[in-house]
Amino acid sequence: MMRRRVWTGVVALTWALAGCGGGGAPAARLPSHAAPIAVSVDGARLYVVHPDADSVTILDVHARTIAHEVLLAGAHPVADSTTGRYDPAVAPRALVLDGAGTTLYVTGQRSGMLYAVDAVSGAIRGSVAVGAEPIGVAVSADDTQIFVACAQDDQVVAVDAKSLTVIATVATPRKPWGLAFGPDGTTLLATHLLGPGVSALATAPVLSLTATYSVPDRGPEVDPTEAHGQVRGLYDVLARPGTEEVWVAHLMLGTDTPQPKLAFNMTVFPALSILDGPSGTQLARLSVSTSTASPGDDGAFGDITSGPRALAFSDDGKYAFVADTDSEDLLAVDAVQRTEATIVRPLPGHLPEGVAWHDGELYVQERNSEDVAAFKAIETASGLTITPDGAAFPTLATDPMPADLRLGQKLFYSANSDELPITKNHWVACASCHLEGRSDAVTWLFAQGPRDTPTNAGGTLDTGFLFRTADRMQVQDYWKTIDVEQGGTFDIHNAAQLPLLNALADFVNYAIPTPIPPTTNPTLVAQGATVFAATGCASCHLGPAKTDSGLGNAALGMGQAAQALAGPVVATSTPGGVLLHDVGTCVTAGPWPDVVHDDIDGDPRPACAFDTPALRGLADSAPYLHDGSAATLADVLPVMLQATVPAGTPPPTLTDADTQALLEYLRSL
Repeated sequence: MMRRRVWTGVVALTWALAGCGGGGAPAARLPSHAAPIAVSVDGARLYVVHPDADSVTILDVHARTIAHEVLLAGAHPVADSTTGRYDPAVAPRALVLDGAGTTLYVTGQRSGMLYAVDAVSGAIRGSVAVGAEPIGVAVSADDTQIFVACAQDDQVVAVDAKSLTVIATVATPRKPWGLAFGPDGTTLLATHLLGPGVSALATAPVLSLTATYSVPDRGPEVDPTEAHGQVRGLYDVLARPGTEEVWVAHLMLGTDTPQPKLAFNMTVFPALSILDGPSGTQLARLSVSTSTASPGDDGAFGDITSGPRALAFSDDGKYAFVADTDSEDLLAVDAVQRTEATIVRPLPGHLPEGVAWHDGELYVQERNSEDVAAFKAIETASGLTITPDGAAFPTLATDPMPADLRLGQKLFYSANSDELPITKNHWVACASCHLEGRSDAVTWLFAQGPRDTPTNAGGTLDTGFLFRTADRMQVQDYWKTIDVEQGGTFDIHNAAQLPLLNALADFVNYAIPTPIPPTTNPTLVAQGATVFAATGCASCHLGPAKTDSGLGNAALGMGQAAQALAGPVVATSTPGGVLLHDVGTCVTAGPWPDVVHDDIDGDPRPACAFDTPALRGLADSAPYLHDGSAATLADVLPVMLQATVPAGTPPPTLTDADTQALLEYLRSL
């Protein structure tokens, strides 16, 4: 039976020493694996990325001091004096050591570069441009090639290690993210952040995509608090040592449950899917259970966790360790029995994104607090214990990110209900749906109607009203979302909580970067910009963020004063009013149509009039339209072209060349 344990402090059990720990010779090299933290082969050094500081730190493990901070940009990021935006230039996201332990390879999400760093001195040996938003990185067994997952270009790139030049690229399904080698040591595995699963790539004789294994969704459950839903957030993949198993950390989103039944504990579920390495067949899926389920039917964890982000295994493959970003804990799983072994909660810091194992020692990288928490893992006949190995130690001498943005980041990513009233029972964070501050690419059945999750990337300050029908004015108004959808207890009128909401708003508005567009053809982009203007798209999609939301209503007033002036106005810009448009996308049939509803002030909104979305980072935010009914930008074009002319009038006709150019322009935004 599942052993249910809930601890309110860091685990400190009393079983006797045996098994996994105890020193000895350095462990053999595990398959190459992208992560935010890595350990040298001899265990003497730690390597940690700092996405918010544009640097990588080399730490002396024994002294627990910073040996080198390697700055990958010209300087640490600072808040822009004019706009207030805090946008790192490099944003290093993952790193990996070569087999010799001499070179560290680091991906820069925002710079589009792969960096080679001396693993001892910290000297930058070279760099190469690899594509748009490189994330995952892995090194071939013979150290001759480095492989990089470029999330925005939907491709994996091979780089020659000696010359640091790109030697091959291969297209993959959308958003390749985590990289690791499979059980055979030669097959490269790439997760896809928003699905469908894991791609397998041959690395010799040439880089090629051989298969994409689905990590399947799970249909509705009789009890909607049981793990089910659409698979998203496939952050990490790792082969289990000594087996042919491949483990994938991901989320499941219960989009089949409509409001008002939909509650915080029906929205998002953590999951570990176990695949057969050679075939990609799903062997099992482990998740939380709210019932007395037994192993084999998803009921493997006795503790509620949220946001599984990173994986590590003990050398013998007996235990898996999961860094849960949102619930801020370290989950240990008995990989043989496929049940929870123990949990470390709370961690000493915030926003754990990486976990590394070395000879019985566990290291957890905590991005928000910029430190590392160390633990000793000891196995006895009674089970596994994980105990703190000293206090968490800093990984940055000085944090360049302003304190209010750090606080907002902590709030945005936190489902840690032990500390914050932002959710219940460690279940759901803002980031559970807004993955990476962006979108989860699903449609929820909200009270207003079907709603695609919008992106927050680049902030909201120049995008006008918020929500698909301009129901809210500012990020602080999301206290309603915290209460209704996350199970929290926030109130903008609570003087003690308002500073937290302000910090959350500052993080969203100033510190979630705009996505780097995919690589595009400049000539086609310029041609497409002309088509965009000529067809009338710019009549609604105008200004820096390409939206007319709030046009004539700079203060975004939508209370009684604004209603008295104009009320919600369809397709007419009236000073003081709320500009909405009926573009023919209203859902009027089926079990879940768009309906008349109230805005945050209690004033009515029509069912079929919509706020113009901003187009910033457009290529990153598929699917499209308010209900996610357009899978691609090509699917959107007919709808939008029809919206540029009066009802009953034929839409503009584009040549194939103009269509291609327009799509390329939209991808570049």
